[in-house]
Amino acid sequence: MNAIATLPVQAPVSTGSRMNALVPNSIADALQLADVMAKASLIPAHLQGKPGDCLLIVMQAQRWGMDAASVAQATSVVHGKLCYEGKLVAAALYAMGAVEGRLKYEFSGTGDNRAVKVTGRPRGAGVDQTVEGTVANWKTGNEQWKKQPDDMLVYRGTRQWARRYAPEALLGVYTPDELEDAPPAQQQDRVVAKVVNTELPLYSESDFEKNLPTWWGIIESGKRTADELISVLQTKSRFTEKQLHEIRNPPKDEEFTADGGEEDEA
Repeated sequence: MNAIATLPVQAPVSTGSRMNALVPNSIADALQLADVMAKASLIPAHLQGKPGDCLLIVMQAQRWGMDAASVAQATSVVHGKLCYEGKLVAAALYAMGAVEGRLKYEFSGTGDNRAVKVTGRPRGAGVDQTVEGTVANWKTGNEQWKKQPDDMLVYRGTRQWARRYAPEALLGVYTPDELEDAPPAQQQDRVVAKVVNTELPLYSESDFEKNLPTWWGIIESGKRTADELISVLQTKSRFTEKQLHEIRNPPKDEEFTADGGEEDEA
C-alpha cells in the first residue's frame, strides 16, 4: 500500500505555506485516501460510499493546503452540485496566502439595511480593496439570514471579495448561497455548460481490453466493489454502457485468480 505523507509543521499560513495537513504526494496516495474517507462512518452522508466524490474533496483540499477530512466536514450538496461552506472561503484565502494579514469587517445599519464592508489587501497589491453589501441585496431563502445575519454577511462578503480579488482561490468552487435560490432552469443551464466544457474522453477499447483483467482481479479480491472501482475510473474517463457492464460482471471461472491471471497447473 502507498504511504500517505504528513507534511511537517511549517511557517504560518498567512505566508502562503501549507497548513500542517494530511496531504497525498501522488495519485495513488490520493486514491487511497479517498477510499478510506468513503468508508468512514463519520464522514458526511453525501460522501459515504462514494470514493469518486471523496477524490474531488482530496484534490480541492490539496490545492488549498488543507487536510481533506476537515474540508469534507464543511461540504454539502445543493441542486446536485458539491458546495463548500462560506467559512472555508476565508480559510482557503489564508491557507493560500492570497491576502496579506486578515480581512477586516465593518458593520452598520439594522434589519434588511444591515451592511458589511469587507477590506483586505491582495497578496502583491499595494493598496487595500473593499466590497460592500447588505442583507437586502444578498439574502437568500436560508433561515440563517434571519437568525445570524452578521455571520451570513461575513460569509457572503468574504466570497464576494475573493471572487473579485483572489479568483484563483475559488476556481471551480461553489458555496451554497450561490445555488440554493437559483431558478431550476438556471441550474440546469449551468450544469450542462460545465459538462460540455469539461467532458472527459472515452476510454479507448485497446486500453480497456488490456486493463479489464486487472480490474476484475481487484473486484474478485474484494479490495473494491465494481461500483467503487467505476467511481474512481470515471474521474478520468468516460465508459460505454457495454464497458461498464463488462467491469461489473467478471468471469466466474474457477481458474480466475485475484490477480487477474490464471492459476498455474500443478
